[in-house]
Amino acid sequence: MNKNNYILTKTKITSGIQCEKKLWYDFHEPKNTNDNFIFHIGNRFGKVIRDNYGKGLDLSNIKDTKIALRETNKAILSMDTNIIYEAAFLYLDTLIRIDVLIREKDCWQLLEAKSSTKLKDEHIPDIAIQSFIVKSCGINLTKIKLIHINPDFIYKGDENYKNLIKEIDVTEAVCLREEGVLNHINNFRKFGQKNFSCPKVEIGDHCKKPHDCDYQDRCKFLKPKSDKVSYEILPNKPKKLVKYCIENKIKTLEDVPTGKLSDKHRIIQTAHKNNKEWINGELKAELNKYNWPFYFIDFETINQGVPIINDTKPYDQLPFQWSVHKWDAPDDELKLSDSKSFLDFDSQDIELKFIESLLSETGDKGTVFAHNAATEINVLKRLKKKEICKHLTSKIDALISRIEDTLSMVKKNFYHPIMSGSYKIKKIIKCIPTSFSYEEEGSVKDGTEAQLSWFICTDPNTKKKEKPKQIELLEEYCAKDTLALYYLIKYLIEKTIK
Repeated sequence: MNKNNYILTKTKITSGIQCEKKLWYDFHEPKNTNDNFIFHIGNRFGKVIRDNYGKGLDLSNIKDTKIALRETNKAILSMDTNIIYEAAFLYLDTLIRIDVLIREKDCWQLLEAKSSTKLKDEHIPDIAIQSFIVKSCGINLTKIKLIHINPDFIYKGDENYKNLIKEIDVTEAVCLREEGVLNHINNFRKFGQKNFSCPKVEIGDHCKKPHDCDYQDRCKFLKPKSDKVSYEILPNKPKKLVKYCIENKIKTLEDVPTGKLSDKHRIIQTAHKNNKEWINGELKAELNKYNWPFYFIDFETINQGVPIINDTKPYDQLPFQWSVHKWDAPDDELKLSDSKSFLDFDSQDIELKFIESLLSETGDKGTVFAHNAATEINVLKRLKKKEICKHLTSKIDALISRIEDTLSMVKKNFYHPIMSGSYKIKKIIKCIPTSFSYEEEGSVKDGTEAQLSWFICTDPNTKKKEKPKQIELLEEYCAKDTLALYYLIKYLIEKTIK
């Protein structure tokens, strides 16, 4: 047994169930656990849960295992404690923490919280690990429940979150899965041994189910290197194509018979064979139909989980930031600093401020470009339904009618081998001239990190000096996204002129 007096945790067991190589990495070469917005959603939901179920022994801040185990045991033996948050139990070198334990005379209810909006298949074996350990420690459980977020909850700005919580009785389903937990514990404990060798597991569907594995890059790196491109880069591959390649032991893109490929996939195959970009001959005509000035827009949205903005639901796409670059004429050169932006975090009228400022900045003439524009369009459609924004419906509709999707445009008209089958803007700009990079140390690199910044800036415990830093990073990141669209359209225009 290690210095922490335990070997396994629920997290490690679920890792092993998904993939034994993943579990081995968790023990021997773990990744640094970076802050993630998902953690913040869980923490905020946890506070709501503690407020909802009332006063009890809260061990959530007790990280010392011995203390947590001791205090849990004392509370169970004392009839003065009816609710325990983050109770600790240890059995067969396996430590688990329970979100909520509620006393019922000499019995207990076990409640496991998930920040999802429904019961998922993977929740049952997850909870079964906990119930098995608790029962093995001599605790009589009468009920086992899942607590999850009610997706229909609408926050009224009154700090009342009672209806945010939904309970589901999963006692029967969980009890049926407890039998296999002992086998998992006996199998997985040895993975913690210092000289235990890494299992050989091939990359497969399990790498993403039920969750994306943090070690996928390592497994891909271990695959035999080849100068030839894999057929797996093809986007939206039909299952029959994958089946054909597996059955015929085809691994490289160039070996796939052209007759098995769609027109779009043949274009990608040819580009890689010739190591040359492809541009549709009809692109010039498409570009000529757009009206100047050109606007390049990008939104950042947040899935709050626990809503803090009036008249919003837990997982609505709440817009909190936009960036706009305006290109007045082909000869103009745009810079990152030319962007205009909106950024707010928790104003109760944030949605109105967002759309009013955007409408003002984009005017009523010119083409508006967005990459994967469905995101921006869906946000705008939701905003016009909001009571606070209904008076702007006609103006929002007019803006929507001007939006063009650069993702669709690129899919129809452009491909470069450097894109490796991806049409994401961050991949596209790697094959066109630009003046910036998303990879700079300490910068916000993607939408996931932008959401994390929102949580940091709306956390009352965040240090005062941290918020200005996050604002600067967010404004720079969003401006990069819109400047990238400028570089993309500029590049395509120049290519069609030559």
